[in-house]
Amino acid sequence: MATAFTTPHAHQTMSGTKAKTAPRQKESKRGVAITFISDLIEDVAQKPLQPAAQAKHDMFREHINAMSISYFALIVLLIAASLPILAYVVNY
Repeated sequence: MATAFTTPHAHQTMSGTKAKTAPRQKESKRGVAITFISDLIEDVAQKPLQPAAQAKHDMFREHINAMSISYFALIVLLIAASLPILAYVVNY
């Protein structure tokens, strides 16, 4: 799945000094398509990281976290907007 923490691709080491040649247009498109299809098959074949019941619970927790962050940001903006008014009242 897309949430898996393992990397499906091996990366080349930086110690090699081979000169890279630009692939031809058809080969690069074919390589991208094959990579996409192999990644899609791998994602479909993987098991979920957790059962569906717990995933719903995590979605609820994420929703609550997002709402709390939104309310905190709203409160901070309201306080920041009231500072010029407070400064005017103090000087008056």
